[in-house]
Amino acid sequence: RAEEAIRTSEERFRNLVEATSDWVWETDPRGVYTYVSPKVREVMGYEVGEIIGKSIFDYMPAKESSRFAATFQSAAARSEPFSFVENSRLHKDGRVVVMETSGVPFFADDGGLLGYRGIGRDITNRKKVERDLENSLKKVEKTMEAAIQAISYTMETRDPYTTGHQRRVTQLACAVAKEMGIGQWQIDGIRVAGLLHDIGKIAVPTEILSKPGKLSDIEFSMIKAHPKVGFDILANVEFEWPIARIVVQHHERLNGSGYPFGIKGKDILLEARILAVADVVEAMSSHRPYRPALGLDKALDEVARGEGTLYDPEVVRACRRVISERDFKFEG
Repeated sequence: RAEEAIRTSEERFRNLVEATSDWVWETDPRGVYTYVSPKVREVMGYEVGEIIGKSIFDYMPAKESSRFAATFQSAAARSEPFSFVENSRLHKDGRVVVMETSGVPFFADDGGLLGYRGIGRDITNRKKVERDLENSLKKVEKTMEAAIQAISYTMETRDPYTTGHQRRVTQLACAVAKEMGIGQWQIDGIRVAGLLHDIGKIAVPTEILSKPGKLSDIEFSMIKAHPKVGFDILANVEFEWPIARIVVQHHERLNGSGYPFGIKGKDILLEARILAVADVVEAMSSHRPYRPALGLDKALDEVARGEGTLYDPEVVRACRRVISERDFKFEG
């Protein structure tokens, strides 16, 4: 009865091993195959007898063989398992098969390492899908980038005196953010918001945007509405970042004297606080229809006077360092 139970158990486990979708294998401590399941025919194109007695590394490209050998030998030296190691194998027909391999050690009664048992999963199709998705994502990102640039250029054609303003503000804002140690993901959001921060001026008549004299109260109120118009335009666009909120807040000030909502301090997003400083510095250092360019020095003096009251002190200090010490120059 005991012998029959053992035979039944062996048959049960053999059926499971041979039916599984993964390739089950066993090696000695050197990585030489002592057992492989019939699944190897489907995965690698070889018969079981062609694999037994051969090394794992015999079926890998040269560079991959060296890399995987280091992983296997390191695990074997410590008698430790390894899990989900991606590696490339050479199919019998010459094509490359991407595998995900896991193995656990097994031991003799005296504790000596006898070898490894594990599974290999063919993930070639999965890797292809991942590459295709990555390529599709890159195409979507390029399309979004082109759309943002097109919108930015459209705004500039309406106001020839501020051509390049959004791009230059973006350059400075991103440089300041980097100087502050902000992460790349957040900097990418600042770049998008910078390129779109004046999109709300689409609702302002061109003759007001390019008026050489002083604006009337009504005209200035129309200018002051552009952050809210920008928010309304961008609010339903699903960006990765809070672009609409950054845009609507870029004229807010720390003491609540800004517009359109008069919010204060930390209630203003950091990205908007950075854009606020970059916007003022670029605007003052560039030509406008109502005055000549004042230069970077006067622009820096202006934000320095508002440090802590109008503008975030950390942002102002970073901006000064970028321009004075990092030799920042506007491009375009």
